[in-house]
Amino acid sequence: MKKLLFYLLLAGSAFAEAMELPRAKLPLLDLQHVLAVLIYSVLGIVIMVLAFVIIDWVHPRDIWGEIADKQNRAMATVFGCMMLGIAIIIAAAVIG
Repeated sequence: MKKLLFYLLLAGSAFAEAMELPRAKLPLLDLQHVLAVLIYSVLGIVIMVLAFVIIDWVHPRDIWGEIADKQNRAMATVFGCMMLGIAIIIAAAVIG
């Protein structure tokens, strides 16, 4: 069985070398794309921080005090999941 898999892989690699498909040479670091990534990253981080500040302001308890000072793991898990959901929504909005 191992020999059969070896021969299949060998034949597949020989076939792939024989094909020689043309490849488009794209620039790896285009300044416009790098700048767009930086802008969208900063925008996403700012929106995440703003969302956390708004949730902390609206919530009746001090979230940061509960998580950091009192070591409330349940609240940390709930707000971590909430921030993860907000991050997914922001990413979907940025991607389009």
